[in-house]
Amino acid sequence: MVENHQNAITKKMFLRDIANIRTGLVTARKQAKGPEIAKKTQEYRLLSLRCIKEPGVLDISLAEPYLSKETLKSDFLTKRGDILVRLSAPYTAALIDAESENFVVPSHFAIIRVDEAKADPGYVLWVLRQRETLQKIYKNVSGTVAFGTINSSFFAELSVNDLPLEKQRIVGAMLKLSEREQSLLLELANAKAKLNEIALHKAYTNLK
Repeated sequence: MVENHQNAITKKMFLRDIANIRTGLVTARKQAKGPEIAKKTQEYRLLSLRCIKEPGVLDISLAEPYLSKETLKSDFLTKRGDILVRLSAPYTAALIDAESENFVVPSHFAIIRVDEAKADPGYVLWVLRQRETLQKIYKNVSGTVAFGTINSSFFAELSVNDLPLEKQRIVGAMLKLSEREQSLLLELANAKAKLNEIALHKAYTNLK
């Protein structure tokens, strides 16, 4: 009985078994240039490395216009529940929500499209952000630690604890709640800093 309980706790699954994993689009191959721009083109919004900030905040306001000479496959466009992981340091991972759908993902990122019948994207995101996972990434980079890159195929072989789906969803929900709390605290801190700046300026003006 104890042995079966331990096996249930330590049971693993590979990310390849619960998600489709691929590298983003090599944008130069599809980008409309020169005379092609005058022809019928498809306009998209392109994510870049600067769109993802630590600890995994996605700022779509920084996305750039992108003209493609053809309609792009949905594989390269963000979909709610996708996880994007930088393939260069610091290997930040971010979750796509409804507001960040249908953006072009360049080859700087791995796209992890989780099968939600098998796993919870929030739980997988939590796993990808764990120190243990980051240590594995740094051990497998090509090049130097600071400037190296990881191949998206690395994530296919990444093992994940096989929790029941309902428990995965609890972890994922807790992560989202934590991120929302941190975001609100940051907004509050920024607002307070602005108020302090105004108050100090007013005090200085009155004291002159």
